[in-house]
Amino acid sequence: MSETLIVLVIFVLLLSVTPNLYPSFNKGMEERMFLFQLHEDIFYAQQYAISHEGLLYLHIDTRNKVYTVSSYNEGMILERKIPADIQFSNATLGYSFHFNQYGNISKAGTMMIETSKGKYKLVLNIGKGRFRIEEL
Repeated sequence: MSETLIVLVIFVLLLSVTPNLYPSFNKGMEERMFLFQLHEDIFYAQQYAISHEGLLYLHIDTRNKVYTVSSYNEGMILERKIPADIQFSNATLGYSFHFNQYGNISKAGTMMIETSKGKYKLVLNIGKGRFRIEEL
């Protein structure tokens, strides 16, 4: 009898704690997915510029909370919303850059990304179009 009561108490405690953990987990997952998607979209823009042999622009609009990938010839190719709790600051890069037909970046630099879970840095290296997102 007492074993059943102990099991029920443990079960009720687990049920009462779990819903409180979910919003925090969900928020962290949303931020990780956004950073992953941003990385993949930058890579896509680079590959698109190479395959279509033209300039491809990536612009971050902090006022409307979107970033876009566009081409002079084909217009907007991609638009993604930026979650409300993610903030960009330009550091040395600014809010826009482009890839040329060889996949090289127009300018090297960094851009800071601040989330509720931490700070990140988007680094664009000069030459060969390499880039990465680092956690600070």
